[in-house]
Amino acid sequence: MMKRIGQPWSFRAKFLLSTVLISLILPTMGGLFLYNSEANTAKSLIFDEVVHQTTSLAKSLPPAIAFEDVVSAYDLIDSLSINPQIKRVSVWKKNLESKFADFEYFTSVHPDDSSEYPSSPPQIGEIWSERTLRVTKPILSFDEQVGLISVERSLSDLIQKRTTFIQFVGSSWFIIILIILLVTLWYQNALTRPLKELMTVAERISTEGTYGHRAKKLSEDEFGKLTTLFNQMMDSLAESNRRLLESKNDMEDRVKERTLDLTIANQRIIAEMNQKEKATSELIQTKDQLNKREKLASVGQVSSNIAHELRNPMAAIRNSVYFLRLKNEDDPKVTHHLEVIDRELSRSDEVIERLLQMTKEESIKIESVDLEELAKEALMYTDTSNSSDFRFRYEPDAFEVKVDRILFRQVLSNLFLNSIQASNGSPGRCPLGVIAQKNGGPSVQIRVWDRGSGITSEHRERIFEPLYSDKMDGVGLGLPLCKDILVRHKGKISLEKTSSEGTVFLIELPN
Repeated sequence: MMKRIGQPWSFRAKFLLSTVLISLILPTMGGLFLYNSEANTAKSLIFDEVVHQTTSLAKSLPPAIAFEDVVSAYDLIDSLSINPQIKRVSVWKKNLESKFADFEYFTSVHPDDSSEYPSSPPQIGEIWSERTLRVTKPILSFDEQVGLISVERSLSDLIQKRTTFIQFVGSSWFIIILIILLVTLWYQNALTRPLKELMTVAERISTEGTYGHRAKKLSEDEFGKLTTLFNQMMDSLAESNRRLLESKNDMEDRVKERTLDLTIANQRIIAEMNQKEKATSELIQTKDQLNKREKLASVGQVSSNIAHELRNPMAAIRNSVYFLRLKNEDDPKVTHHLEVIDRELSRSDEVIERLLQMTKEESIKIESVDLEELAKEALMYTDTSNSSDFRFRYEPDAFEVKVDRILFRQVLSNLFLNSIQASNGSPGRCPLGVIAQKNGGPSVQIRVWDRGSGITSEHRERIFEPLYSDKMDGVGLGLPLCKDILVRHKGKISLEKTSSEGTVFLIELPN
């Protein structure tokens, strides 16, 4: 029976396959071992014989070469022609007169009636090919090389032995495998038939879920005894199953009753847990709101105190400016600087007034503003030492934003001030900029970036908390104020990216 794809191997198939594989592998490995051993032995004998003959001739040829006695040299090497496997014996003499060739042809013997000889002397050593073996040795006279001798032997006898051996081994291999397969099939059939019968009955019992099937007893040996024990076990299982079914039905009735009680109790516990969880969540939320209100109250009190403390000296400065302007009406340079002081006092007073309005949660004044102009104005008030390299870019085209001009300028001023402070100590002017994007989505995205030292990981989660600062002289109101201003604009601010190479804050405003 053929094995289907995805179906596991049966014991019968595994046994047959393993036996066949062993029947194939063992004879094959044995034949290969015998063949390699025989071939290596024959090649070793041939090699030793040719090397010995070549070495003997190399020792006998120096006098003939020295006296250029071709006949004597030919008689010496012709002694090898009695071996029918010798194809060619060639002798080369060292050329002492030519400047172009080290050796010249001297004489050769061709038992195979070939009149060809090599056009150039062969290399010293042994060369095996598919059909020949060539051994080349130097001819020495008083430790000085005077020539070369090359003996080429045919391997036809080795090839014939190999062919005969392969035929013998192949025939033996086929007969052995045939005998093993026949014995295996008989043994496998006798071994697996009782097992297959037991497996068939077991599958029927498993599929149908009944214990009424019994296996046929096919022999009186150990498998027959196993079949009898199997049938007895099924009788015992059938009786046990009947009792288990009765106990199961009784247990199910008890479990249903107990489950109903547990379900009611569980529902009661879940309801109590939900109430406790809801109360805990409300308590945590109330606590967070109280903490936030306390901090905001602190911010409002600080803002009120600052405004009170600043307005008194600012009023004195404004009176002094008025007096100096009356006394220096004829000096245009002094008049110009007094006007600058008066204008900045007015701007500061306006910022203070707007901050006080924020603490009182009064409405903001929305208007369309040129973002690039507002950013440059904020930078002018922040970067008084002109230490920044400011860049502004719209994507894709220029557009206006609707914000409270004074408050949003304060947001940009705070962010620019943080960027300039983070870049202190860097060589040259510190790069910072603004990228404004409006792609037709629900919000306008404004990114304020710098190339400062970045914000460390332990401070990133708390930078928007009121009264929290990582600076020695910081108050912790800058970024919380920015966040509060943007919340009033129905927008938001977040730290998009920060590293040792710079920081990017993302501002999102309704489009």
